[in-house]
Amino acid sequence: MLTIQRKNLDNGLRVIVHEDHTTPLAACNVVYNVGSRDEHPDHTGFAHLMEHFMFTGSKNVPDYDKALQKVGAINNAYTSQDLTNYYIVLPANNIETALWIESDRMLELAFKQVSLDIQKQVVIEEFKENYLNRPYGDLAMLFNQMAYQRHPYQWLPIGKKTEHIAEVDMTMIKDFYYRFYRPNNAVLVVAGNVHYDEVMPLVEKWFGDIPMGDVPAKNYSKELPQTEARVLTVERDVPSDLLLKGWHMCDRMHPDYYACDLLSDMFGTGQSSYLYKELVTERKIFTDISASIMGTSDDGLFLISGRPVDGIPVKQADAALCDFLYDYRFGPTFAHDLLKVQNRAESILLNNEIKIDDRATNIAVGETISNAEYFLDERQHYFDVTEEQMRRLIREMFTENGSCTLYYCGRK
Repeated sequence: MLTIQRKNLDNGLRVIVHEDHTTPLAACNVVYNVGSRDEHPDHTGFAHLMEHFMFTGSKNVPDYDKALQKVGAINNAYTSQDLTNYYIVLPANNIETALWIESDRMLELAFKQVSLDIQKQVVIEEFKENYLNRPYGDLAMLFNQMAYQRHPYQWLPIGKKTEHIAEVDMTMIKDFYYRFYRPNNAVLVVAGNVHYDEVMPLVEKWFGDIPMGDVPAKNYSKELPQTEARVLTVERDVPSDLLLKGWHMCDRMHPDYYACDLLSDMFGTGQSSYLYKELVTERKIFTDISASIMGTSDDGLFLISGRPVDGIPVKQADAALCDFLYDYRFGPTFAHDLLKVQNRAESILLNNEIKIDDRATNIAVGETISNAEYFLDERQHYFDVTEEQMRRLIREMFTENGSCTLYYCGRK
């Protein structure tokens, strides 16, 4: 189990230090509690664009990458529906450089119009390349729009359409930045070959004087209970049909989350999973099939996707999937298979603790979602799941009226 030490600064910044003196490296993570769910429905893609803009220079650091390259650092970032994570990995004796740079862009960006224009075009091209012009690129966009009628998870971090990105001006960027990129809406994690008593004075030095912001309350529209099946059929220029089916599930902090995760492994991860053995190996209805979940801060989705065998209509494949899935509510015991996926989850958790940057990210994200301590021993959360709990979820979650189905078909 990882050990951490923490302190909250007067301006609201939550700071966590994880010491590991077996590595020469240190990782610095700053996670802002802002993602695509915080955007206005008419201005989507904003959080992702803001992530790009954060790399264009701050008030005192005009070239972010150049400053980090001088000290042997690597850095990157990502935006999700719930948060935005910026991370730096560098030799531990250069950790102050990371703190200096991250504090400066938390304090004030350069706000250059030419930089905004360039990044808008970069994001628009990314939108076109990955979501509009790539086969199956709009799959998740279409599905989320169907599954979420009220909650902002109905759009992805890339946004609804390129026009929303093209319309962004500097006033909008500044408003978003000063609302969400404040110390009282952020978590700072320093992990690696560092000492808490040495790191904290540096954190106070670089972050202590950054003013707090008036961060808006997170009052998201909640989804109403789904009472009837939703179905969408689209035709695209793709080589084969694809079925994507989903059901609403709990949020990341719900006691059932770990059971849902194990259920997705048991039903749809690998060639030994139930769905693969039944519908690919034995009945040869699908060429491949898998299950996954959305581990989101608000209620997520349990997803199953698969490609039917050539000659089998996608609706016929869907019917076979539903027959097996809904009948499994009365299936045999699976205590042995539960232990198998629990052991697999433990292996993944241990693998995620090997690299110091992965540990720093897990701590920072966990603290942003709720509190880091809850996630320090996730192994126990997985092994606390019971077969009875999973059977209840199968009965409650897998219903026809609660399903969303996307038939993604190639043009005839």
